[in-house]
Order: sequence, then structure tokens, then C-alpha cells
Amino acid sequence: MITHSYLQTIRNDLLARITGGDILLNNTVSVPIHAASISQHPTAGVHDAIALEVSTQNVTSVSVITNAKIRTSTGVVVAEKTATIEMNGAQFVNLTFVIEVKGGA
Repeated sequence: MITHSYLQTIRNDLLARITGGDILLNNTVSVPIHAASISQHPTAGVHDAIALEVSTQNVTSVSVITNAKIRTSTGVVVAEKTATIEMNGAQFVNLTFVIEVKGGA
């Protein structure tokens, strides 16, 4: 089992890495991360997981999101998800990425 203090270290590291980063939508449209936070709610069916919530603004050029990647300010992909999200004229997006934390051997 992973300790609470280690999970907190990972949470802090994730938030630090994505500060100044972006979300790449559909592998073509890059939008800056407006806000990021760690959900305090447990993730059903997954132990030792972190739910990273990110939001963006100004996504008017995308009508349907089929994949999203959180990237650091240097372009390194931190997390990725695939889905079909109809934007229906929305100008911003909130996404949650569930990241499972695994301990070393």
C-alpha cells in the first residue's frame, strides 16, 4: 500500500509539472491550462489514484474532442485520455484525468 505522504508528494509534483503547460486536443489544438487541482474525492474502483482536474478557456475552434493530452511547459505528455466530447458551442473545457500511482519494487 502506498502511504498518504507519498501520494501527497506525487500530487504536488503533478501540479508543479503542469504549471505553465497546456492541453493538446485532438493532437492538433493546443490550449493553455487555465487552472488545475487535485480532486479530494475517491476514485471508484481504483486504489492509490489521483484525479487531476484541469480547465481551459478559448476552445471555440474544436467542435468534438476525441483525445486530450496534458503537457508540461516543455511539451512532455503527463497524462492522456480518449473520449468523444461534444463541445456544443462551449468556450471552455474541464477534464479529469485519473492517474494510478504504483509503488516501486
